Amino acid sequence: MRSVPRPAPARRGLVDAIARSWRDPRGVMAGQVAAGLSEPRALVHLMLACMLVFVARLPEAVRMAEGLPVDEPANAAVAAHLFAWGAVAPLLGYALAAVVHLVARGFGGRGGFLGARAALFWSGLALSPAVLALGAADALAGGRAAAWLSLAGLAALGLWVWVFAASLAEAEGFASTGRVAAVVVLVLAAGVALVELAIRGGAR
Repeated sequence: MRSVPRPAPARRGLVDAIARSWRDPRGVMAGQVAAGLSEPRALVHLMLACMLVFVARLPEAVRMAEGLPVDEPANAAVAAHLFAWGAVAPLLGYALAAVVHLVARGFGGRGGFLGARAALFWSGLALSPAVLALGAADALAGGRAAAWLSLAGLAALGLWVWVFAASLAEAEGFASTGRVAAVVVLVLAAGVALVELAIRGGAR
């Protein structure tokens, strides 16, 4: 009796991977590492994340530009944000990923610069649905729901920390995602404190 061949498992797409990364971010990154990390793939993830954030932030940018003393403030806001998210943000992403890897190596990380880039860029793309939802909610509310949008933004930040920490732990070979997340939170807190000190110093 001839055996019926089993159908090959369907390849999981990008949207499915993003959804799974909210539940099992380390498992998703493990799959990417096992398949072989790729610089072109990491760049695609970065550019997709930047463009989706650009779309999400555009309504607020146009609304804030309405009072500017320039001709066609809406067009100016679109151009400025397109340059920021299409050119500046990707360069900053590569620089930040290099710093992330150097810090991880100081803590015993065994990955490479590509692994850090893959973890950082993928975590940004994985968060894009939440950023788009927040942008849509802000556009519909017309800037009148700042309180609950701030809370939702903090929740989205917490989700990003979790996805990024798990992805970086897998890419750099750390056993504990929680410890990586704690370091990320401490670094973010230190960065916010430094920015506040710089703002206060400049205001004097």
